[in-house]
Amino acid sequence: MKYLIIVILLFILFSLGSAMFYLVKGKGQSQNTVRFLTVRVALSVLLFLFIILAAYMGWIEPHQPNFLNRP
Repeated sequence: MKYLIIVILLFILFSLGSAMFYLVKGKGQSQNTVRFLTVRVALSVLLFLFIILAAYMGWIEPHQPNFLNRP
């Protein structure tokens, strides 16, 4: 499960880098910048929903802060 989340995060970073590249290369006039930023936002939302679903289904366990477990 961790590896899937890491791979999706890497795709998000790649999309962000590609958008920055086309922004600099095209001086803000390229449609590729908008396309890659749209992909980044969509992947981010899907990752967030996937993490919520995985926690609900019990595939991953949320971390419990230590201050809640004090006697």
